[in-house]
Amino acid sequence: MFKQKFLVYRAITLLGDLFILNAGFILAFYFSNDFRTQNENEFTLKIALWVTIAWIYLGYSFKLYNANRIERFEQSFNHLFQTLFIHVLVVFSLVFLLKNFELTRDIILQAYLLFIPFDLIWRLFLLFWLRNIRNTTDHYRTAIIIGSGQMASQILKILQTHKGYGYRVLGVFDDSDNSANNQEIKIDGTLNDALNFCENKNIEDIFCALPISESVKISKMLSFSEKNLIRFKIVPDFTSIHNKPFAIDYYGFVPVISPAPEPLSNFFNSLIKRFFDVSFSLIVIVFVLSWLIPLVGLILIFESRGPLFYRQNRSGLNYKTFRIFKFRTMNVMESDEEFIQAKKNDPRITRLGKFMRKTNIDELPQFINVFIGNMSVVGPRPHPLKLNEEYRSIISKYMIRHLVKPGVTGLAQVKGFRGETANQDIMKKRIVADVFYIENWSFLLDIKIILLTIINMVKGDKNGY
Repeated sequence: MFKQKFLVYRAITLLGDLFILNAGFILAFYFSNDFRTQNENEFTLKIALWVTIAWIYLGYSFKLYNANRIERFEQSFNHLFQTLFIHVLVVFSLVFLLKNFELTRDIILQAYLLFIPFDLIWRLFLLFWLRNIRNTTDHYRTAIIIGSGQMASQILKILQTHKGYGYRVLGVFDDSDNSANNQEIKIDGTLNDALNFCENKNIEDIFCALPISESVKISKMLSFSEKNLIRFKIVPDFTSIHNKPFAIDYYGFVPVISPAPEPLSNFFNSLIKRFFDVSFSLIVIVFVLSWLIPLVGLILIFESRGPLFYRQNRSGLNYKTFRIFKFRTMNVMESDEEFIQAKKNDPRITRLGKFMRKTNIDELPQFINVFIGNMSVVGPRPHPLKLNEEYRSIISKYMIRHLVKPGVTGLAQVKGFRGETANQDIMKKRIVADVFYIENWSFLLDIKIILLTIINMVKGDKNGY
């Protein structure tokens, strides 16, 4: 019953996407000059045929309609943007290859500008609708938990708190009663009791949180599950080793568990990010830096002597050194070895420099670095070489931040960990935020960070000195 309802949800999602996509192209065509020179029915048929087929094929290729109950919000929309990106390329390829497929660039651009916001609204509505349905009495999967340790407690809390997963835990079972040490969990019986309970209550899923050393008991419960068509899920405890996602690969028939690679190690994710970086940086260079650079240069001539740009060596992707561009905000030009962090009321900072640092304007020339390719719009901020050498050996996971390109802005900065790192605690918090970003990257997270950065620029950053 549940599976049938979820198939209906997927079908509704697909039909809604196709309707909005076709409507976007047809409306864009209707409001264009080509509407008066082409046959409307012929154009509509072309859109329904080629654009629809391409979307369906790409949607299923990128698992856009294979969403499951545990897929996160960001993962769902990442699949959407992957499909959308390739779909745009396919449509432009059709226009180029098929002479009778007469679509102008204006129509294509307007069609996607109509499709994107309305499809996002449609999918948000469906997500909230699905989560609301899962909270009803007849739209959940019944489950029990085997074990009473820390992992059992954690999975119980997650399933009870996050109703969107669609599980209702009816009992916790374990031969050893650890409830005295764990007040958050109540034991409902032994493993033998669990077998009878599953049969009487029609349990659909078993979450096994027993330690790996209990292999005999785990095998017994697995065998029981297979005979009674119950889904069996193992909740391993790797927290003492690594508290992030793991990936399972098979070498022949041997499973090998390893820490899951960061999202940006995926070629397609990195391609989307690079495409966005080039587009966004080009817009900033053309519409902002084109007039801001001469203006800042003119003011600096009258305020202090020195070059317009401050260029310094920084560590980037794979710890490779590159030259970063910033508007000069100080009266001095320090070398890499002489670098001293800016402090509050630093006498080296000019009056214009103080304003630019407060509003992040001094960072805008770094969009040149983004366009060149040694930086990204969003990512861990690149530290001076001297700072890297100081902290790399004393802060855990410090070097992980060099697995991706450094950014003009980043999660650590919008969280308030910007500017001077007066002690190790501040730097540790910055590194925690950077590592979280790297391990949980999504396109939507980038957009969120950009919006928060713009808000901070308007308000003025208290750490911008």
